[in-house]
Amino acid sequence: MRKIIVLEHITLDGIIQAPGGPDEDTCGGFAHGGWIAPYSDETLGALLKGQMSKSFDLLLGRKTYEIWAPYWPRHNEVWPEVNRATKYIASNTMVIGEWQPSLCRRNCSCRF
Repeated sequence: MRKIIVLEHITLDGIIQAPGGPDEDTCGGFAHGGWIAPYSDETLGALLKGQMSKSFDLLLGRKTYEIWAPYWPRHNEVWPEVNRATKYIASNTMVIGEWQPSLCRRNCSCRF
């Protein structure tokens, strides 16, 4: 059995949403996308790069998949491992993802 490692950007008040850019995910009136940029530094960058350079698979919800799928294939030079990773998508509405390799699971309680 493999380890599960969570790499999450979360604010002290519990926001886990849109660290990438101001327009990444504005649902529910969220207006603070890109919040992590002012707090990033060389140490954080080195730690993230080290973790993101390892071989891995991804477990994504439909919304995150839909945000990432058009972006990461066009930015392979930044994070090539993400394009090689198997993307497991937990969704009740998606059937198959175009960003391959991807596997969709309609029942989120199932085992991958």
